Amino acid sequence: MHRLVALVLTVIGVGLAACGDPPKETPSPEPTLASARQAAEAQVRARLRMVGEMQMRAVQAWRQQVPNTIAVCGQVNPTGEATDPFIPFVALVTLREDKTERADLVIGMSNSEAGRVFVEMLDRCFEGGGPPSGRPQARVLPPLPLDAALAQQRGALPTTTPPSGVASPPAPTSPKPATLPLAGERVVTTTAAHPVNIRSQPGGGGTVVRIIPRASTVRIFGEAPGGWLQVGEDQPFGWVHGSMLDR
Repeated sequence: MHRLVALVLTVIGVGLAACGDPPKETPSPEPTLASARQAAEAQVRARLRMVGEMQMRAVQAWRQQVPNTIAVCGQVNPTGEATDPFIPFVALVTLREDKTERADLVIGMSNSEAGRVFVEMLDRCFEGGGPPSGRPQARVLPPLPLDAALAQQRGALPTTTPPSGVASPPAPTSPKPATLPLAGERVVTTTAAHPVNIRSQPGGGGTVVRIIPRASTVRIFGEAPGGWLQVGEDQPFGWVHGSMLDR
């Protein structure tokens, strides 16, 4: 009986001694995914010069191998129109004490940028993504094509030599818009109300080849009937209606 009482008192003493232990230090909280998403959306808004509501979808945040670094991947509709495409983007956000230290954005506003977004998504858009330590990038990749190179490829038609004695069929011709060259290249600014679609041909039926941010400076390279203008920077991008420009 005395042994049982002594054992119980010993257990109680050990428990009371443990209650006096100092509290263990809690690790500092990691950067929140919500803060990274806010920083990424701010970068997208600044790049597109968006004011007000911004339509985004499929936005996800992924912690990277590099500490305090989060990749935010998603899509944005620059114009907000139901018929316009959503543009993919990847933002790499570095946080310190839940505050943005750095945010790098890649968004598919052109062919070459869309290719870079695709590469970044392969490397970043998953838990633990990013290049491993000690390596500058996750994989060796060929150089991505530039918009100018793609335009030249689209303009070049394959040539074939017909057999001897066989007349070659006439080459197919496609109607070209009546382009009226201007006396000199003029510099104009797109509307500040919203981003502007650049189309492959005038008339409104061409595909959207590029979306440029609001209030962007472009050059006019040609005109077509109906108020359509051929615009670009060092070279033409495509066609836009004159109502989308603030002259």
